[in-house]
Amino acid sequence: MTSAGTATGTAAAGTDRDLLVRAAERRAVSTAAGATVRVIRTIGGWYWAIFALVAVTIAVLMTRYGSGLDEAVLDSQMGGSSRWVALVLGLIVPAAYLRLHLAAGGNRGTLVAGTVRGALLGGLLIGLMTAVYLTGERILLGALGQTWTREFGPPVDGWAGIALTVLTESLVVATYYLAGAAAAAGYRRFGVVAGTLYGALALVPAAVVDLATHTGVTALLVGPGNLPGGVGGVLLALAGGLVTVAAAAWLLRLPLRTVALRPAA
Repeated sequence: MTSAGTATGTAAAGTDRDLLVRAAERRAVSTAAGATVRVIRTIGGWYWAIFALVAVTIAVLMTRYGSGLDEAVLDSQMGGSSRWVALVLGLIVPAAYLRLHLAAGGNRGTLVAGTVRGALLGGLLIGLMTAVYLTGERILLGALGQTWTREFGPPVDGWAGIALTVLTESLVVATYYLAGAAAAAGYRRFGVVAGTLYGALALVPAAVVDLATHTGVTALLVGPGNLPGGVGGVLLALAGGLVTVAAAAWLLRLPLRTVALRPAA
């Protein structure tokens, strides 16, 4: 074989290897994303089923035996408490899945990419569940003669606000999930003291997404009325949510690149 033929064959073999590597990485990303989505979908589904049952019970009992409701049930949770479920899942799932993912041929980069994709898709499912719940809550309170109001949530009223909730809540859930994953990775990578400090840093995107979407604890502290409304508020909710997802993903990637498979003795 001539040197030109050898070079061509070597280049072709290298190209084939690159294609195989990229295909394997895509499969690893899809597998990690699927694992994340399944966990969020299952736990989130049970959460919303139980929350809806409790909310219906509260609304009916308060209307029949009490003085009615001062605010919608979900609004008393500052726009939704499913973020805390996402945070806990983020603390547990990616860390537990790391060794299995690497053993199956993935790498830390594909785990991060899959976790981010899964967090966004899982967040979208939770956003849809939240919108379905809000629709049901609005219909129920109207049937009971109660006023349906939202102090917390996207700065758009009525059905448009519910539709916008699908997008904003998906970004909130994704941010909280990734923030939890980043906190767990930082704790495992840096140890107790530095890991605790890194965990506090990892929670910053979660606090910011609360402000951007007019929900959660930080929105309560600032006051929803002090946050931008109208078109500016809508743009802040969407753009701010995208930024916090990106920030939380970056904070996850940093320690996960070098985290040990088992804690140091």
